[in-house]
Amino acid sequence: MVRMQSIGLALVLHHTQPPGTSPTDLRRAFERCYLPMIAVLDDCPDITASVHWSGPLLEWMDREAPEAMASLLAMVRSGRIEVLGGMFGGALLSGVPERDAVGQLTVQQRWWRAHGDIKPRGAWLPFCAWDPAAVRILAGRGLQYTVLEEHQMGPNVVADGWYLTEREGTPLGVFVADSRIAAMIPEKQPTRITHAIHTRATEGVRCLTLAIAVESFGAALDRSATACFGGKSGWVQRFFEVLAENKHWLKLVTLSTAYDRMRPTGRVYPPASVSLPVAIHAMGGKAGYAFTTLLKGLREGEHGPLGAWVRPPAWDATLGTHPEVNRLHKRMLRASADVQRLRNAIRESKGELDPRMLVLEEATLALYRGQKGMAYVHGVDVGAQDAEVRSEAWRNVLLAERLSAAALGDIGKLKAELIDADLDGRPEHVVRTPHWQGVVAPGLGGGLVELSVFKLPGNLLDIRSRVEEPEHAQLPALEATEAGTAEPDDEPTTQGEPALIPARDMPDLPTVRVAEDGLCDHIHIDRYQRASFIDRFLAPDATLESLRTSGLVEAGDFLNGEYTVLQQEFTDAQAACTLARDGAMSEGAALKLVRVQKRFGWLRDRPALDVRYEIENRMHDPVHTRFGIELNFGIGGLRGPDYGLEVLRKGKSKTFGLDETVDLSQVREVIWFDRHRHFRLRIQLEQAAHVWSWPIETISRTPRGVGRVFQGTCLIFWWPVEFQGSEAKTLELGLALETA
Repeated sequence: MVRMQSIGLALVLHHTQPPGTSPTDLRRAFERCYLPMIAVLDDCPDITASVHWSGPLLEWMDREAPEAMASLLAMVRSGRIEVLGGMFGGALLSGVPERDAVGQLTVQQRWWRAHGDIKPRGAWLPFCAWDPAAVRILAGRGLQYTVLEEHQMGPNVVADGWYLTEREGTPLGVFVADSRIAAMIPEKQPTRITHAIHTRATEGVRCLTLAIAVESFGAALDRSATACFGGKSGWVQRFFEVLAENKHWLKLVTLSTAYDRMRPTGRVYPPASVSLPVAIHAMGGKAGYAFTTLLKGLREGEHGPLGAWVRPPAWDATLGTHPEVNRLHKRMLRASADVQRLRNAIRESKGELDPRMLVLEEATLALYRGQKGMAYVHGVDVGAQDAEVRSEAWRNVLLAERLSAAALGDIGKLKAELIDADLDGRPEHVVRTPHWQGVVAPGLGGGLVELSVFKLPGNLLDIRSRVEEPEHAQLPALEATEAGTAEPDDEPTTQGEPALIPARDMPDLPTVRVAEDGLCDHIHIDRYQRASFIDRFLAPDATLESLRTSGLVEAGDFLNGEYTVLQQEFTDAQAACTLARDGAMSEGAALKLVRVQKRFGWLRDRPALDVRYEIENRMHDPVHTRFGIELNFGIGGLRGPDYGLEVLRKGKSKTFGLDETVDLSQVREVIWFDRHRHFRLRIQLEQAAHVWSWPIETISRTPRGVGRVFQGTCLIFWWPVEFQGSEAKTLELGLALETA
């Protein structure tokens, strides 16, 4: 008979719904997963767990499901369930200013104290986003421990109990979650899980931590929630029953109990890090896939002891590989600074009855919602690749900024400045009017990279470029198997049979599913960053299809080239900026010199932008070419009958869906309309143009697996242009926003 080794098991169940989740989706997730989990826990008195509920979910439950909230609170008071605090809005602790991290932790703690005088002792960090400064921040709020993944801890660290870390003499406990066993849930049979835990016990592990996202039981995936919560036959019920049946050697404990009863396993100093899927995507497509391949080799025993030192980058690397995340992040930092300016102004007034206190509270909560971690990460099923997730973050960031500006008396002003808005080492022209804000990037082809509307609020240029993603290289093999098919799960017959590969120091690799067939045919990579008013000299063989698939169709070097700011103008009625680039274009075997100058004029009294181009032949020989202006628009990634393009040509109007391809000539006006948000963006052309338009789709992770994700719409207006020697021609476009 095999001797049963005793082991402690700390279950960490984290329930996460970010700010901005629609009431319909939230109720669906609640009914499919969160409510059944409460019911199963209530029905299994032998089960003890530590749980984290995100702030927006707690607020919704308190308002819409008071009975479920009462059941949860009763289990907490009984001592069976321990509450973990954390970032109220689901922010990345390492991605927000320290004052906001402290604020989010405080809001979460205050919520629990107001609902039963509960004082969380530990904190759950979204995406396990860690920074050494977290020790001081968490301990400063009276929190004693948190949970990280095994790969974040460093060499020779195993998932056993908790480790002690410190910062400037301030201690914090860190529980190490076994990500490889957690990855088996709920794919493998419950007895396979207990066999894997027993294997850990035979290796000398005293207490194992399993961190489980409750959403994995069917909140959003195609995986049936009924299979997980189908009464006695449901996976969760059977899992809990198996745990209870093995309680003679498997002791369930909360994190607080383990922290009190166990000495630390050792002392560690984890570097800045994040969960493995997020870290892999932070590296970029090719590097991320290469790193995944390296990890597989290390899992198979290659490279010897060096594998223990191989670590992916921290979350911050995302800012260098994903420009759309960086722009949102830098705008969030500026909004945070505005909210802090308002806070300081109220403090200086020394008036507790300052009427701006209510505005400050509203602006702060909007800021926290805009800091939700999902909008700043890739590599997860719902992340920054989801246009609606980014749109919701933009909406709240702009709301926080606008509320602060109104309270400080900055509304109604026309402001223009040349600052490094995205911290790329090059200044951008930033204009704010009473209606919207625009950012022109001279270093990015002189393009318009942001057009934020305060009334919506939202960024009309929230576009994600099509880039290589780690999953792309795996698609051919994945498409060869049926999407969503799980491998057979045979029950082991021997109690002591190892259920895992022995390489203890390597994390479990992220799993990938395919949501639809034929994705390889839809992978197109952009060779430039998408923006609006991007200047293109089209090659003779350039077609709509070649542009849509990002073929090499440029005859000039203006695409994302460096422009020079020639002049900034500022009056009471208008702010303007003029940029220019002297570049080259090819015409057959000949190289021609061309100058492109463009002027952005922002009106104060209405949301309108006038753009005037002057294209000059810098040589004596004539030039024959096609000049194009590319505009990319997107907000929320929504499609359907309420969203589309209205094209005016030859006095007649025709409407197209955002997922349609458009190829028309003699176009004078295009209107991008959104009946859901009640706006129309009117683009008027002084000179009739040929128009090409198509939907921008990335091949990214979704809740259903890797699939097509709609990002927005690309519009290219182009004209055949003939220059005589030293001749210049002008083109004029106008943008006007109409809102209900």
